[in-house]
Amino acid sequence: MITYPSTHGVFESRVKEIHDLIHADGGQIYLDGANMNAQLGLTSPGIIDADVGHLNLHKTFAIPHGGGGPGVGAIGAKMHLKPFIPGHTVQPIAGRKDGAVSAAPYGNGGILPISYSFIKLLGKDGLLQSAKIAILNANYLAEKLK
Repeated sequence: MITYPSTHGVFESRVKEIHDLIHADGGQIYLDGANMNAQLGLTSPGIIDADVGHLNLHKTFAIPHGGGGPGVGAIGAKMHLKPFIPGHTVQPIAGRKDGAVSAAPYGNGGILPISYSFIKLLGKDGLLQSAKIAILNANYLAEKLK
């Protein structure tokens, strides 16, 4: 599991090399996407070649937090993991109807307009600026806590 970049904006320069070594030995890489704040406009989850990852929108796009509550976010996986992705009774995946992890096949649709509005209001430049400010704030607080 990797959180990339770190909350403090550390972009490990050898992340791809490390992932290649893990993959060479048959390992899988999970991207913890809870810190999308430090990625916006600076990098992309696809660059680091993770096998599976999530994007939890609570920190980045101003929605409530909660594993089973109102939170929502995308989960992405490479094709070789498709057989392990849960099915759903309403929206079957490749004919599978078992293994649903949520009653709603597309997540909590009522919460999505908050993130959508956040993105539309900030735009590309505003999202990039918010990433830079988030990194600056994390470093400022870390320094103050010392």
